[in-house]
Amino acid sequence: MKRAVLWVFVALVVSYLVLPALVVVPMSFNTSPFLQFPPPGYTTQWYEQFFADPEWTDAVLLSVRVAAFAALIAVLTGTAMAYALVRGGLRFPRSVETLSALPMVVPVIIYGAGAYVLAIGLSGVSSTVLLAVAHGVLAVPFVVINVRAALETTDSRLELAAQTLGASPFTAFRTVVLPLIAPAVASGGLLSLVLSLDETVVALFLTDGGSQTLPVKMFSSISYQLNPLVPVAASVMLSLTVVLGLTYLGIRLVARIARPRTSRRGVTLQEDLV
Repeated sequence: MKRAVLWVFVALVVSYLVLPALVVVPMSFNTSPFLQFPPPGYTTQWYEQFFADPEWTDAVLLSVRVAAFAALIAVLTGTAMAYALVRGGLRFPRSVETLSALPMVVPVIIYGAGAYVLAIGLSGVSSTVLLAVAHGVLAVPFVVINVRAALETTDSRLELAAQTLGASPFTAFRTVVLPLIAPAVASGGLLSLVLSLDETVVALFLTDGGSQTLPVKMFSSISYQLNPLVPVAASVMLSLTVVLGLTYLGIRLVARIARPRTSRRGVTLQEDLV
């Protein structure tokens, strides 16, 4: 009985979180030019207009480019920071840990305003690059959390054994540690992609009318009028998020299945070294 009540509660919570996002899908096929639910009829004309309009397609492509660069920055920086926290022997690890979590706790409006002030002094740098760096900084904590957890459950003696056999520290990390923590690194990268694709506040500060990400374009399209293409854009964004979410779950599932095999290989390697 308790299990049934728990499942009902979970279903209600999931429905509360998911259903509002799914409403945009039927609205994107609305025959009415107004944002109306339930739709009086269904048509694909808004999708045809969306993908035929270069302003919307350019916004999608810009969002994808920014998210890709932001994820790369976050993965490289976050992985290095997580490794330093776990294996680096830092004198003040608590301070570094707090510093790595700051992008999660600082209000995004303050971060956006600060990024805007810095962008004024870097007027010669492309706004796309500045936005990618800003999104990458916001995503670093998610990579640090994932990679640090993986490093803490990985036997450090395997890396030391590789170095004892003649491998350089970088080679030992690349050939021994990185394959073991690859699922966590990939998960952090996917979370960084989702965060960048969804981020609006910082993008409002760092983009202009000529180069808008998809969330900024959606925001500007409903600020002064009701645009029937906004639900289409929301559906496209939702589709990208769902694909990334399923990929993330797939990576975690594969990592959970492969973890015992990795552990057995590690134990065998340790026994061979002994």
